[in-house]
Amino acid sequence: AKMAQDVSSKQQLLPCPDLRSFGSMAKSKNHTGNNQVYKNHRNGIKKTRRPKKMSMQGMNCKFVRNQAFAKRGMNCTPEEKEQRLVAQKEAQKKMEEKKVVERASRLKELEEEKAKPKK
Repeated sequence: AKMAQDVSSKQQLLPCPDLRSFGSMAKSKNHTGNNQVYKNHRNGIKKTRRPKKMSMQGMNCKFVRNQAFAKRGMNCTPEEKEQRLVAQKEAQKKMEEKKVVERASRLKELEEEKAKPKK
């Protein structure tokens, strides 16, 4: 009698006790890589080609524009190049002299500070 009660209570819990009423079972297999390796190797797996020029996409626009103008500015004849080198050397000499004077004046200031009596 108790067994009969258990069966009847289980039947009450199931919405539809007869499985044949569903028509067919749920699909269990969703994907397979069965033939994919063969198909991929038919034409060979190739390495990606490296670009000749680096992409400027996503770079700072101001930098990209300035870089382009700088490249154009670098194009010059050998005579212009020599003139530029001479001008560069002169500017370098001026900067070195300026640096020496600056250092001397700074040392002088430090000496004066040391010489001053502290309060």
